Amino acid sequence: MNRTSLLIATLFVVLTSLPALAFEREGSLPADLAALNPPPPNDVSVAVLPFWSRDDTQRELGRACILLNLMRHGFRLAPSGSQTVPALVRKTDQALRNDPHWDPLAPIQPEDAARIGKALEAKWVVYGEIGELHVKSEKRGLLPKKTGIIDLRLHLIDTATGKTPYWSRIKDTASCGGWSSSGSAIERRLLTRTVNTIFDDLATALPQHYVGAQVTPEEVQRLYETIAQ
Repeated sequence: MNRTSLLIATLFVVLTSLPALAFEREGSLPADLAALNPPPPNDVSVAVLPFWSRDDTQRELGRACILLNLMRHGFRLAPSGSQTVPALVRKTDQALRNDPHWDPLAPIQPEDAARIGKALEAKWVVYGEIGELHVKSEKRGLLPKKTGIIDLRLHLIDTATGKTPYWSRIKDTASCGGWSSSGSAIERRLLTRTVNTIFDDLATALPQHYVGAQVTPEEVQRLYETIAQ
């Protein structure tokens, strides 16, 4: 292998991995949800509200990632009767706009989520906050060092009780290599990995069920673009 081929091969390995530099996690335990004897996913209707974020694109990418993970685990999406995911999202957004107490400039509170979830005839509501999601770059020798940073919180609300049987917060800092893809692509990859991790944890509290393949950043981007049309 010549030096050029070796460099390309090295770059490929760097670009396709996100080794964690720092990882923090807090939240409820899956056992807390399991103790409530939740039904199988295909018996649960779930509404997904937009992530709260200062960035409109990140907000909708986060929602797309949650929707894909719910479908991966076989949940029923609320509101029912929607023929497509974009139609479902439009109905959800309309319910938000119709709610007199909803403040689009403030993070959603559990009582708001429960109330809007009931309007959508959902048993559970999932929503979240992206406190931080960005990539910083530092020049170091031949390859600039890129680091992805995320701080994400996800909540699951039972609309019947208004309680939060499960929530999780992940703060992650991951090395993204050097001559990598764009910052937005790295952010999407880190966002997808983080939401997948949360759902893998949540799934351990549920009755045994079929689980599809891991959600990929490319799938998240495609669904985001479909919804945005």
